[in-house]
Amino acid sequence: MKAQIKSLSFSYGEKRILKDISLDISDGEFIGLMGPNGSGKTTLLRCLMDYLPSEKGAILVDMKPVHTLSPAEIARTFAVVPQSSNTDFPFTCYDIVMMGRMPHIRSRLSGETVKDVQAVREAMDRTDTWRFSGRLFSGLSGGERQRVIIARAIAQSPKAMLLDEPTVYLDISGQLEVMDLVKKLNRENGITIVAVLHEVNLAAKYCDRIALLNDGRLEAIGAPQDVLTPETIKSVYGVDVAVRKDPFTKAVYVMPRSTTVPVHRHGTRVHLLCGGGSGGPIMRLLHDGGYGISAGVLNVLDSDFENANDLHIPVAAEIPFSQISPEAHAENLRLIDESPAVVVCPFPVGPGNFRNLEAARHAIDSGKRVLIVRPATGQGIDFVGGKADSTIKELISSGAIEVPGEQQLLSQLSELGR
Repeated sequence: MKAQIKSLSFSYGEKRILKDISLDISDGEFIGLMGPNGSGKTTLLRCLMDYLPSEKGAILVDMKPVHTLSPAEIARTFAVVPQSSNTDFPFTCYDIVMMGRMPHIRSRLSGETVKDVQAVREAMDRTDTWRFSGRLFSGLSGGERQRVIIARAIAQSPKAMLLDEPTVYLDISGQLEVMDLVKKLNRENGITIVAVLHEVNLAAKYCDRIALLNDGRLEAIGAPQDVLTPETIKSVYGVDVAVRKDPFTKAVYVMPRSTTVPVHRHGTRVHLLCGGGSGGPIMRLLHDGGYGISAGVLNVLDSDFENANDLHIPVAAEIPFSQISPEAHAENLRLIDESPAVVVCPFPVGPGNFRNLEAARHAIDSGKRVLIVRPATGQGIDFVGGKADSTIKELISSGAIEVPGEQQLLSQLSELGR
């Protein structure tokens, strides 16, 4: 399916929702509709399938004005996957998927054909839902229901699938499962996909192009790496982010970035070099003691990254499973420059995060007080063949202070305020 949207505007009463939208959708494309709440994403999706009436000629589907298509033609062109689905009626999953064949049944009296039954079986096999065929749809989990709804969409044999936030109520494994399935349908069956998405990194991973809406207008359209820039995200969402390239998927990866380090009642800022959970207890100790805290560089999936988020601590962040990039290292040094004290936690040091020890060297050279928390007896932190241990010894010989525990750490930090 190809679609052309030309200068589309739409209003609910006197409230203008879409404002002069022009957008071409190519056959077999996977395009994501993104933007803040209320930006017009779902309204655009509904206009595309003629659920909401648009100006005549504003939307062409395969060169035909969408308003000239019959309901049956619309149903054979578009299959819809909503945010979530449930029913109070005792339909089995097989019943739900068979509903997708309605646009192809010539009359209600003719009933199901062999072709319909085959289409349903193939769709449920494709989505690994045949094992649910006899179960009540209402008894499935959210992720299972979404897969059944996608099976219904496949059975419908559409040219395009329209998805309205299909992963919004799913955990991360369910999100990836659904998006992998949709992407496979797009690639193997050539089905055009138009999806309203909120999760930036899911859109970056799966979409060919992203259409970014803001206040009813098309703010940007293009490949994810061209649209999801720090400047555009700041303009549309009002948040500061860092954008990196995932080393495995090659997709861009967007991470929140704090521009300032809050100063709490103690008046002293402390920067933590940590990871692998080594910083969590110290973060809470300093937070409860009234210190302003920052941390870095931490991978997004690191437990210390989660600890920092829980305490609203600014972090120099890196994408999961990636070595510290020059951009993240520079952010780390910036946060260090804003802090009079740096605490080196007993974090596991490997090739990917060795630059954090280089950041500690920068702190010493900049005249910061560097405190190295001694690891527990027998705790190994060096996974770079002794290089980390020798570097820590060099830091201590250059003026870093080794502290054996939390109370000594607080004692050393308290001297900064005198």
